[in-house]
Amino acid sequence: MLSRKTIGFLLKIGIVAFALFFLYEQLTSKSSVEQFNSDAILQQIKQHYGVLAVIILMMFLNWFLEALKWRFLISKIEQISIKRSIRAIFSGITVSAFTPNRVGEYGGRVFCLEKADRIQGVIITVIGSMAQLVITIFFGCIGLLFLPKYSSEFYYTVNSIEFGYPILIFLLVLLNVLIVFLFLNAYLFSAILSKIKFLSKYEKYNEVFSFYNTDELAKVLWYSVARYAVFTTQFFILLQLFDINIAYADAIVLIMIMLFVVSITPTIAITEIGIRGSVAIFLFGLLSTNTTGIFAATFVMWIINLLLPALIGTVFIFTLKFFRK
Repeated sequence: MLSRKTIGFLLKIGIVAFALFFLYEQLTSKSSVEQFNSDAILQQIKQHYGVLAVIILMMFLNWFLEALKWRFLISKIEQISIKRSIRAIFSGITVSAFTPNRVGEYGGRVFCLEKADRIQGVIITVIGSMAQLVITIFFGCIGLLFLPKYSSEFYYTVNSIEFGYPILIFLLVLLNVLIVFLFLNAYLFSAILSKIKFLSKYEKYNEVFSFYNTDELAKVLWYSVARYAVFTTQFFILLQLFDINIAYADAIVLIMIMLFVVSITPTIAITEIGIRGSVAIFLFGLLSTNTTGIFAATFVMWIINLLLPALIGTVFIFTLKFFRK
């Protein structure tokens, strides 16, 4: 019978193998290969390697902010160093590479915890992800308010309904107020879950939502805003790099909508880059005919922000502890 140590090692090998396989499949998938010219991308990058270096540094800043956020959240159940938090973040990215909507990231991180309850750790990680989703929806809704300016079809659809635009504003404002309120008052979920009969016996996990007060959750949202600012800026720089000449204000609005749509679209790893590219081409195609450049910017963004961190994470996978003594 295999020992725990051997099983753990085989699991790590399997995770790395699956991650590399799915990343390779995305790189070489039909939806990727057909929509970009690798030679043209490489030529453009060679001419602006300094800009590319800045974008890569911004990637590290992005995930460093996520590591700070997760370390802050997880401190309720275990104190960890920033080094271990960074290791957990990159490990989670690797595991998420082959899971639907990157849900593997939740489990991938908690195996860096030494003593804390791992299920509580998963729930806490979900809270951190929800903070990022709240910010993405918040700014995405703001972007949608400006979409009629760029899309005549959307403009006529909204205005075909009596008081269409005011109703749209009201619904989006209501949605934002609701999701921000619920997140900042997460303790309400603990109270609700404890009243559900078959969940009441899991008090240890239900109470996780009550670990944080409003000020602490507001701090988590600010970490998420900082991350959002980093990757929206990254994408704008890449658009300029690939000759998508769109004004900053217009680009940011469309980026906010793109991130919103991508975040609420169910995906599996193998189709992710194709979906990202299709959404970007549709939105930025409203202002630019350079579809090759739009897809190139999306593709390079995916490589820098997800593929590269996932490759880094393969090293940290071997530091995870699946079994405790």
